[in-house]
Amino acid sequence: MLILVYNNVGSAGKVESFVEVALGFGIADLIVISRAYGAAAQSGIPAASKRVFKEGGRLLVVSELREAIELLNPEEVYVLEPKERGGSEELDYEELAKKVKERKIMIVIGGESPGNPLREQEMAKAVVWVGTERNIGPQASLGILLYELSRRIGKR
Repeated sequence: MLILVYNNVGSAGKVESFVEVALGFGIADLIVISRAYGAAAQSGIPAASKRVFKEGGRLLVVSELREAIELLNPEEVYVLEPKERGGSEELDYEELAKKVKERKIMIVIGGESPGNPLREQEMAKAVVWVGTERNIGPQASLGILLYELSRRIGKR
């Protein structure tokens, strides 16, 4: 099971783009928006919710990452961060694809600069980057992640 979390986001457009990319690959079992504020909370969440509903997906909105982890109880949590912001290793897509098929895996992507705070990175099994050591933004990182996973899981 793959749970995608978009954490710490204030832009409605970023929420909508994240959901569009997540739904586009069709491999996420659940999309979670955590710590949305400002325009993201006021108009991004309703628009994303409507889009997910129309596509037959599942969306959960929580006030903070810890709440999502406690509620969903994933077996492993990974935080995506560029190397320059705490990523300690490149993500192993082969290993992750095997885990997603067998276990409940949560992937957390930070929405706003500077990404996921250190206290939230500490909740993860690993803080990883997606193949580029430099920051390419959350939607691009999500696209790389889901493309590589979909190739290995067999869904596209």
